[in-house]
Amino acid sequence: MTKPQTPRIRPRTEFRVPPPLVQRIDSLGFTGTDLLIDEAFGPTAALVLWQCFRDVELWGTATARGELFHPESANVRESQIEEIDLSDGDLKAELMGFVELLRRPEATDPARIALLCSAVAAWLEGRSCLRSAVDFAVAAYLADPDKASLAVRVARLTRVLAEYPRSISWFDYSLYLARRSNDWQAYSEALAGLGNLYFQTGNFPRARYFHRRCLKVAGRKRLQEMVGAAYHNLFTVEMESGKVELAQSFAEKAFEAYSPTSPCLVRLARDLAHRWTVLGFFDRALPLALEMVNHFHRPVERAQVWAGVGRAAGGAGAGATFEDAWIETWGLVKRGAADPFAADVLIDLAHGAASLGDTRRAEHAAQKALAIAMERKEGHTILVAEALLDSLRPQPSKPSKPSQPSPQRHHTSEQRPERQRLDQGILRALQALRAAAA
Repeated sequence: MTKPQTPRIRPRTEFRVPPPLVQRIDSLGFTGTDLLIDEAFGPTAALVLWQCFRDVELWGTATARGELFHPESANVRESQIEEIDLSDGDLKAELMGFVELLRRPEATDPARIALLCSAVAAWLEGRSCLRSAVDFAVAAYLADPDKASLAVRVARLTRVLAEYPRSISWFDYSLYLARRSNDWQAYSEALAGLGNLYFQTGNFPRARYFHRRCLKVAGRKRLQEMVGAAYHNLFTVEMESGKVELAQSFAEKAFEAYSPTSPCLVRLARDLAHRWTVLGFFDRALPLALEMVNHFHRPVERAQVWAGVGRAAGGAGAGATFEDAWIETWGLVKRGAADPFAADVLIDLAHGAASLGDTRRAEHAAQKALAIAMERKEGHTILVAEALLDSLRPQPSKPSKPSQPSPQRHHTSEQRPERQRLDQGILRALQALRAAAA
């Protein structure tokens, strides 16, 4: 066989990924069933929400939309919406937008329907109805399937719900959509989400890999907020890996990358307070943790913040502050408002109780956290809970050894002036944000 004079040119094909998982792997029956069984609102409101979801799902997947709905269905749906009562918020304006979809399905703007579905999903997420929020996030994607940011939102919500295979399928698909449309904001958010997913499951090398990819893309495309987010996430990964100095450098870079009015500064301060608590600098962690209480208002976030206050207060010996944090946090946990972060919340409470010598409450909180973490397959939290429970159990007595001078604490680098300047800078930024919002 003779060698060809010109090289063969293979036709270039577009890289594709499998479609994402619309339903849970263990789901049975039709889509949207989580809306029907959600106890956060009454049966009438649940039925109306489910019907709106199914209307958008049918409309989004149909090829011909001219005579998709019955002519009288819009009037029936409008009367149903008028009758429902959502005591802690009003969605009627958004739901009325779905009535227009029934009246003129062929002339409805897909971007507007996606916006309405996203608004309903945000409303449900704010009330900790995460599974119902996923349904409307999926509906938003079906209405406008070329928008990568809508796929990223579904991926993020399913990650929080610990539906890891489903979440990975949405993250992978959002990367494909974002690259195809040159949406680098969504692309970097998807990389950051994958990093957080692997961090949540305890796979730190994969988490580090995706966060570094996010940092590279965000820096190349000049997405300054995502640069700060990448450094912030790397700070969290390295802190949990025990690389204290490297984690501190990432925290400083995140603080420099975020704008002075960025809401992400509040979350950085919360993670920094957690860092000081883990390292044993409770007096430095407690002021930051107490400042956080003024900046978080969603129940799930307040549960995390109050748990951090409890852990720092227990270590600092502030018994009264710990009792306040214990009462506030357990009240939110019992109402289900701490889901899906209840395991981490209870771990912080258990550490605070253990620092005060209250082994009974510490063991109770740690056992509850272990059960939740095992159900959600959160590898890192399982290890932390088991280690804490082992430390609380009575240890067998060992032969006494000659007393030796106690070793110095290996935190001398944390007392450098530049380290304290970071704390003071973040605290001043948070106080300025609070004053501006007042």
